[in-house]
Amino acid sequence: MDWSSMPADTMVCAARNVTLRDVVMSIAQGAESVEDVRSAVGMQDGDEGLENLHGIVEVFLPVIRDLQSGGCGGGCSGCSGCHGG
Repeated sequence: MDWSSMPADTMVCAARNVTLRDVVMSIAQGAESVEDVRSAVGMQDGDEGLENLHGIVEVFLPVIRDLQSGGCGGGCSGCSGCHGG
């Protein structure tokens, strides 16, 4: 699944009412691994959707780290300080 193109309200774990937004927010607030995210959003072993966390973290963690460090990862135009070309 291409998590980068999914709407923020996409359900990741219906049983725990966890959306993609919740997962991404946990990363923005400091979660740096699947285990960190799982703990932050309250998911447990065996929860449906737990298998999706790896893919979501893989997509969003590098992007959020770049944004938090003041970079954008490149490919944009017109931002100040961009080194991505």
